[in-house]
This record gives sequence, C-alpha cells and structure tokens, in this order.
Amino acid sequence: MPMFEYLKFDKNPKFDVLAKTKEYVSGQTIGDLSEDWYADDYVLRGPVIGPIGRKDLAGSQNGLGLMGAFPDVTIETFGYAIDPENPYRCFYFQRWRATMTEDMDVYGTIYPSTGAEMETPVSTFCAVWNPDGRIAYEQVGAVVDRLEGNTQGKAAVFGLLHTAGLKLSAAPGDAVFSFIQRVGHFVGGQGRSWTKEEDIPKWWVSSSRGADATEEW
Repeated sequence: MPMFEYLKFDKNPKFDVLAKTKEYVSGQTIGDLSEDWYADDYVLRGPVIGPIGRKDLAGSQNGLGLMGAFPDVTIETFGYAIDPENPYRCFYFQRWRATMTEDMDVYGTIYPSTGAEMETPVSTFCAVWNPDGRIAYEQVGAVVDRLEGNTQGKAAVFGLLHTAGLKLSAAPGDAVFSFIQRVGHFVGGQGRSWTKEEDIPKWWVSSSRGADATEEW
C-alpha cells in the first residue's frame, strides 16, 4: 500500500527509534498523554477503529469511562522490535489485565460493576515516527491468538468493554458492525470510529473505514 512507502520517510532516523518507543509506552502507562508525542498529521488505526486523529480519539475514549470502571488496569509490554523494512517503525506486544470494580458510564448508559477479572489475549502494536521524532502512525490491538485470555479474543479497549458487558461482535469485514459504525458516524455525539473525511491527512490513502473489509492494492 502506497502510504506504507510514505511512512518510511528518508529511511534514516537520527534518533534511537526503539528507545524512543519504549519511553513513549512507559509514559502512556503512567498517564503521560502529552500531545508533544504526536505529529500534526497523526493517524491511529486498529482492526475496527480508524483512521482517527488525536482530537476524535480523545473524545471517544473519554466518553467510555473505562479507566474509572477498571482503575487497576495493568499492561504488560514486551518484544520491542524495529521493522527491518522501515527503521522508523517499532513493533511491540501487550497483554492487558484489569478488574471491573466500579460502574462504567458509556455516554450516559450505566454498566454496573461486576467484579469480573479480565485478561486479554496478546496483541500487537506499532508506532511509526517521523524524522522530527513524533509519531505519525499507530496501529493498535491486533490479536495474536484469539484463544488466549477470557475476552473471547478481544484485546485492549475492546477487552475492557467485553468484560463490562458490552459484548460487541466486532471484526474486520463485519458488515453489520460496519453499518452500525456508519450510522453512528453520521449521527455523531457519541464519539467517532474514524475522523471526518476532510480531516484525514492526505497521506492516508486507504478507503477502508472502521470495520470495513481491507481493500486490495
């Protein structure tokens, strides 16, 4: 796909990409979400979320009330590796664990605390840095082995939602979930699954949105 060629930039980073990614992930763990980490043309993509920018991403996460419902979230991160075909790209793995000890408020709908303990399957993440040392692209939550854990194969945020009782049948290419996302995108008001077309950076050329099937190139 052409955008992955774009994300190689000059193929010659002047900083330690692996060390910088470790610093970034460590900061996330302790709640350091400074916008200084991110490029102006930043995009995040997950299996059924994105392409989404920082503003819409923050709005969507804040409306879910996840950290309030799961105050003991622990994230085990390991296996950092630089992409041999793109020195600006660093992959890593995560496994999330948490207990739902408080009610969860999802845009006004209350999901009562269950006390349920969650363990997600291991999932892969990556950060692509630009030559200025800021993140241009993140890929998040791609499950390695869906049989692991107790969330029916759902990782990261979707694992938390599943444990809280919001058991979404969400997978790439799921036509029903994709339709629901498009209705929500059109109506607005409860967070976005992807950013408005006019606000998506020009370098992002994939036409797939949210849970849409992946197009061929």
